[in-house]
Amino acid sequence: MTAPLLEVEGLRVHLGDPARPVRAVEGVDFMLRRGEIFALLGESGCGKSMTAFALLRLLPPSGRFIAGSVRLDGRDLLRLPEHAMREVRGRRIAMIFQEPQTALNPVMTAGAQIEEVLNCHRHLRGAAARRRTVELLAEVGIPDPERRCDEYPHQLSGGMKQRVLIAMALAGEPDILIADEPTTALDVTIQAQVLELLRRLKQKTGMAVLLITHDLGVVAEMADRVAVMYAGHIVEQADRETFFRSPAHPYTRRLFDSVPTLDKRAGRLAVIAGAVPPLTQVFRGCRFESRCELRMDVCAEQPPRWWAGEGTQRVRCHLFDPKIAAGVRVTAAAAVTPAAAPAMAPPSDQTPLLSVRDLKVHFPIQRGLFRRTVGRVYAVDGVSLDIAPGRTLALVGESGCGKTTAGKAIVQLLPLTAGRVRFQGRELTQIDARRLRRLRADIQFIFQDPYAAMNPRMMVGDIVAEGMVAQGIGASRRERMQRVDELLQQVGLPPDIKSRYPHEFSGGQRQRICIARALAVNPRLIICDEPTSALDVSVQAQILNLLKELQDRRGLSYLFITHNLAVVEYLAHHVAVMYLGRIVEHGTVEDVLQRPQHPYTRALLSAVPQIDPRTRREVIRLAGELPSPSAPPRGCHFHPRCPQAMPQCRATYPGKVAVSGSHSVHCLLYGPGQS
Repeated sequence: MTAPLLEVEGLRVHLGDPARPVRAVEGVDFMLRRGEIFALLGESGCGKSMTAFALLRLLPPSGRFIAGSVRLDGRDLLRLPEHAMREVRGRRIAMIFQEPQTALNPVMTAGAQIEEVLNCHRHLRGAAARRRTVELLAEVGIPDPERRCDEYPHQLSGGMKQRVLIAMALAGEPDILIADEPTTALDVTIQAQVLELLRRLKQKTGMAVLLITHDLGVVAEMADRVAVMYAGHIVEQADRETFFRSPAHPYTRRLFDSVPTLDKRAGRLAVIAGAVPPLTQVFRGCRFESRCELRMDVCAEQPPRWWAGEGTQRVRCHLFDPKIAAGVRVTAAAAVTPAAAPAMAPPSDQTPLLSVRDLKVHFPIQRGLFRRTVGRVYAVDGVSLDIAPGRTLALVGESGCGKTTAGKAIVQLLPLTAGRVRFQGRELTQIDARRLRRLRADIQFIFQDPYAAMNPRMMVGDIVAEGMVAQGIGASRRERMQRVDELLQQVGLPPDIKSRYPHEFSGGQRQRICIARALAVNPRLIICDEPTSALDVSVQAQILNLLKELQDRRGLSYLFITHNLAVVEYLAHHVAVMYLGRIVEHGTVEDVLQRPQHPYTRALLSAVPQIDPRTRREVIRLAGELPSPSAPPRGCHFHPRCPQAMPQCRATYPGKVAVSGSHSVHCLLYGPGQS
């Protein structure tokens, strides 16, 4: 076995006031070998990113190293002077940051930012740096790299920005690449491209990759070895096969149970009670003890040691100490399996609650001093859909396809260019603003970013009551506050948070507050715009359970806008697949996800990372990027990227073809007939 390239031992990092520090990283140990992908898995706030920053000595101003070592080829990086660390950063260890939009300089072109790395670490300048920059952009799969060199970050798609970051990281030809959540909030097709790129570059260059993520599917497809991190330290390590065959730590098993899948539709997803404990406290025992269903007295009194599991597996848990808990393991395995709840009965009334026909939203492109209209962005271009009472329709597709625009247009937050929207038999496009304001109590919107959707200067109680005030619900403030208490309890939050502000809560808690605000006016339909994107799997499970419980209890209908197909499997009844402003396939969850017909739907499904290797598909690689909605291709919008395109696809847009009574598709592969 080759010697480790990187060895981390006893790493401890504290932040903030030395008298009451935040113990962000507390005794972390792992090693990384050449040509290996090592995944660091865990919830937000557990210390994954801070561990990565510590390796590069990029701590925030209040951060400090308390103990430990970080040896690169035997050389302790924590003992190097700062000028020597500048040679390590980018040259020996490079990092891809989580958010490409904030990691890239908005006033520098993509090429200039890559050339900056080449100047610093490879001493290339001028024409040589330009040639190498073009080569790097081509290596990471960016089409027309010569032109893209001169474009600014805002001119690039999310996937392209992520690839520019990867090109910058590769410019120094590093031995180690740290990828911090490189695919969070990316579409599954772009995610597949980025992961395949990392895999190919690892094989080609032999570099090691430290992959930081909370996505079990990504870990299953990418990692050679896995470490699970919780509350500042690692609780389990294993090779990938062992880890997914027999996860050992109760926290790890609960993460697996929290993943939404089709076979869990009948019951609740497992959730991890409580929250990650504050890292300002001094832990006497196991850090997971307060949330563990299998805790014993010893867990609160004594920190667990490392114990050997199956094969290369190591677990920090008292359940694996034969002297303390002999025979408990069998019970533990059974205890973390969630009990199935009875399946939800279909509603008897199938008359559509919401009916949308030929919805179009076109935005003018204006230029010049007199703002002349020179073109249009065809954001939504003829969408039709129905949602029955008590049912969920998932609207899926890549970023930029028009999903959110369609949702906002339905509730009249954006002006319609054409089309009809009927809700409970009333035409929303033809009623005046006063009556529309009253009707909005029946249709609520949960936005993607809960923090941006709340006024940071308002307390939670006033945020939740805001809709009641606008709609005249409640005779007095006292009555409204009583209603707020009930709503907060309904979404799993204590009523005493009313006097706190949004910044004091986690992402999952803020999303629950937004759900409580939506419920305050007793809606019939809620439009959920990516409500679980970028949430940890355990927090996502809490939100999905809550939405399903509310649907069962209140008969709510949902339009669920997402690109997370695992969530669609668990929550939705029907699915509409959207591409470049139009729906290309529609049907029940079983129809669309198990028997996809449109080539685009098949490509989407093939790109979803799977935990179970038996369910993995061969990824269908789509050519090029999503075309601009201001200049959609003639004929079928998908034909420039379609692996099955025919000459006639360039000439005419396909009509709707019924595959079955509940399944339809717009594709010339199934004949030119209209239904």
